[in-house]
Amino acid sequence: MTWRGRAHVPGNAATIETIARAFPGEKLRVFAEAGHLDALRALLGPARGGEIGFFPAADPAYLQGKTHIVSARRAAREVATLRRALAGAPAGERLFLFLLSATSTAIFAASLLARLDRRIAGIHIGLHGNLNEITGWRSRNPLARAFDLRAALTTAHPPRLRFLVLEEAIRRELARILPRAGARTDVLSLPLNLGEAEGGDAPPFAPPWRFGLIGQATRDKGIEVFLEIARRMKARFGERVAFYVVGMIRHDLDQAPFSILAHAPDHGGLSRAEFTTRLASLHYVLMPLAPEYYALSASGAVIDAITFRKPMIGFRLPILADLFARFGDLGTLVDDVDEMAAAIAREVETPDPACQAARQAALTTARASRAPAALAAGYAALVAEKFPDFG
Repeated sequence: MTWRGRAHVPGNAATIETIARAFPGEKLRVFAEAGHLDALRALLGPARGGEIGFFPAADPAYLQGKTHIVSARRAAREVATLRRALAGAPAGERLFLFLLSATSTAIFAASLLARLDRRIAGIHIGLHGNLNEITGWRSRNPLARAFDLRAALTTAHPPRLRFLVLEEAIRRELARILPRAGARTDVLSLPLNLGEAEGGDAPPFAPPWRFGLIGQATRDKGIEVFLEIARRMKARFGERVAFYVVGMIRHDLDQAPFSILAHAPDHGGLSRAEFTTRLASLHYVLMPLAPEYYALSASGAVIDAITFRKPMIGFRLPILADLFARFGDLGTLVDDVDEMAAAIAREVETPDPACQAARQAALTTARASRAPAALAAGYAALVAEKFPDFG
């Protein structure tokens, strides 16, 4: 109810596959905007682990990307979307709702329907980057404040409604800020699509050393740090290094700083095939992620790096530190821009094939842990524990 077209399709498709594998005997009904639905269907292909039906839902174009705005018009559309989805299920069938994303008013809509429709045995509501709204600006309008995300997370919902985040580090931070919401929150690690790992050819372990930033070139992704690093490293190493943005930039950004890159970033949207080909061609992925945003948000770029077994050089954020602590040497964690520059210089000046092989082995293990098949059993157990009425 918040995404359209190709936005977040890879993560949504992998999550749908995880659910299908967790409940192989159940029928899954996926509702989304028509363009998003087509992109999901293309990535999922033949249903694996379950019977999946695809159904068009209302287009969330109104206030697209502005989840922080409390809107009665959007709330009405969300209620209608959920009611239409429920109406398509046979009478008497036990239902489990999984909202891949949700605004604050969608949470209230789901909560209302949980009270009205006895067929609903459980609701999991996915929280993504919009979770950062709980630390930001709040309207002075008391009605808007009563229905914003902070209110939605702390209201007394039915026990059958729970929240879901994509990393344990995010759940810890949410529990620190809003203990009541943290107690109602579960974790399903952001899964990956192993099929994509077959696309593109990895470069030989030799110069020019190719460093990339994955995703849209935004401040939260660290584009300013990335461009500064690129300037410093190009001045020091010249043609021995190359820097790429594997993603897109907005037209309204100053284009001049991007001239340091090996080629200009895309201004439209890369096809997924072209995106994966470019990603596969990198040696390393830089993660200068903004800590104030990624304390409460998972990163699709991290999953892309793991999928393609690209060692990461990133800031020491909890979502990265947890991965390194669990799987070992996935690259290098640093505390500031100067440390990141020093880490890159070491990779250029003293390349170590044995170290690279060890990192790729650790990344292979991390990748296997995020496959839908690996996550499915844990999610099925989580649902059985938290929603005992479903089954």
